[in-house]
Amino acid sequence: MGCFPLYEDAGFCAAVMDTNRESWQMPDIVNRLITRPDMTVVDLGAGTGYFADLFSKQLPEGKIIALDPEESLISWMEERKKRDSLDNVSIRKITKDNPGLDQLNSEIDLLFIGYTYFHYDEPIKYFREKVYPFIQEKTVVAIADMAPVPGQPRHTIPAQQVITEMVEAGFKIDEEPTTLFDQYLLIFKKAPRVI
Repeated sequence: MGCFPLYEDAGFCAAVMDTNRESWQMPDIVNRLITRPDMTVVDLGAGTGYFADLFSKQLPEGKIIALDPEESLISWMEERKKRDSLDNVSIRKITKDNPGLDQLNSEIDLLFIGYTYFHYDEPIKYFREKVYPFIQEKTVVAIADMAPVPGQPRHTIPAQQVITEMVEAGFKIDEEPTTLFDQYLLIFKKAPRVI
């Protein structure tokens, strides 16, 4: 996810999204989110595997699960895993409407959604029904994305809209949002459900 509309061309996605990424990417997202060396991280909408790669290198004792619905990106990530010896990364193809978190046999420390939130057609329903029931109270849900900027060709969602939708889906903002230039990082956890 992340190089609309040419998902079938993973090489194009990598050229667009990964080239010089360290020059425009909010710095230290990965380091900011790491709290233990043995974390289990789920990269939801992993795309070319850019963040899975970063998490893998920073968490050699951890477990990284990269999920994406696009077959070409799954193949690209498999090649990246082999090329870069990312032995602690597992890659799974999911459907657009279901991340398959119920199929994971792991507790999740961090669910990371990096620059892909705009892909969810019905984010409230998706996160309420397909994410909330399958993560733990301890799970940190981190959403990093670009804020709308006039003239920017990329589709973006304002941070406040993401916060509103996630709260409606059953989550609570866990830390003050981090913003830098045209990017934001939002940290959520499950809110207790009222029965």
